[in-house]
Amino acid sequence: LFAIVIKIIFHPLQAKSQKSIRKMQEIQPKISALKEKYKNDTQRISQETMKLYKKEGVNPVGGCLPMLPQMPIFLSLYFLFTTTIELRQAPFALWVTDLSLPDELVIGGFSLRLLPLLVALSMFIQQKLTMKDPKQAILVYTMPLLMGFFFWSMSSGFNLYWVLFNTMTAGQQFIANRSLK
Repeated sequence: LFAIVIKIIFHPLQAKSQKSIRKMQEIQPKISALKEKYKNDTQRISQETMKLYKKEGVNPVGGCLPMLPQMPIFLSLYFLFTTTIELRQAPFALWVTDLSLPDELVIGGFSLRLLPLLVALSMFIQQKLTMKDPKQAILVYTMPLLMGFFFWSMSSGFNLYWVLFNTMTAGQQFIANRSLK
């Protein structure tokens, strides 16, 4: 429920971020042309790129800025799930038996942490929906693996929040992509 409420609150910022990212993707060929035209003059490339941003009404950091207000919530949740005594040994549902510890699902005698794998999968889907430039393909494959590794030892409550948040963001991106077509 908390992930849904946070997603609703930050929906306008997320929509603005997606719009900014889309604009950046649209002018990318023009930026590449500038780099080719002034390939030996980095200062001129910077000047012309800034002129292009101004002309097109694009903010190069516009896609990242909406994430800043979400960072305190993200950090608070991390500390909530790792340090709060009340969440220790608090069962949630299915195989998640303690929200303060990493999840553990035993399948055929093997222990598996499903939530970090779902974090990586949800991130992969989200990035696949946003990627337009084939040069970014390596990020689509490496970032989810890196995040899965990073979230492997995180608490199941934190992983659950991140999976739900990523899934809702991917859904929002899917709807935005369909509305553009």
